Amino acid sequence: MIKVHGHPLSPFVRKVLLTLEYKGVEYELNLVMPSSTEPEFRKISPLGKIPVLEHDGFTVPDSSVICRYLDRQFPERPIYPGDPKLEAQATWIEEYVDSKVISAFGMLFQQRFVNPNLIGKPTDEAVVNSILKDQVPGILAYLESIVPAQGVLVGDAISIADIAVTSAFVQGQYGQFEVGSEPPRLRAYLDRAFGSDIVKARLAAEKQLLGG
Repeated sequence: MIKVHGHPLSPFVRKVLLTLEYKGVEYELNLVMPSSTEPEFRKISPLGKIPVLEHDGFTVPDSSVICRYLDRQFPERPIYPGDPKLEAQATWIEEYVDSKVISAFGMLFQQRFVNPNLIGKPTDEAVVNSILKDQVPGILAYLESIVPAQGVLVGDAISIADIAVTSAFVQGQYGQFEVGSEPPRLRAYLDRAFGSDIVKARLAAEKQLLGG
């Protein structure tokens, strides 16, 4: 039995859920907020971060470690390419997204979604403007430079790169950020990604969780 401990509005939890859903692996979701101090959770997440995967009594934290584990345990529809160069390319994009993109979009999410809707705190527009001016343009420019005109990010099949990028831009949407017609290749790629059945189902599940 697979159980994911975390909250699906986390981009890292979403990355794991999309991986499971792409592979067609059934799972149970145990809602846990980031930095939970529950003793049982801290036993399996020493850093207090989400997600944590539980599989038949075995537990492991960290979304990237979890996705790698899932790819080994459930090799159907692999998300890490077999070719070493393509694998390196995919895992680099995953790392770039997890480190750079989510840092920016996560702050937009905090300021524009969490603060006003969950903790009754006003949005700090100075912080938002700084992110939009100083971080987002470079992110979009880099992704535009690596996104193909057609197809997926790496090779000829969906990989962890696509899952990571899609999850991050969902987070951007919650932070009221949308990619416009420029940059064009990135916009077209996101249209393809968000139009997939798996992503549409994941967004519907998140909407239902929010009472929508």
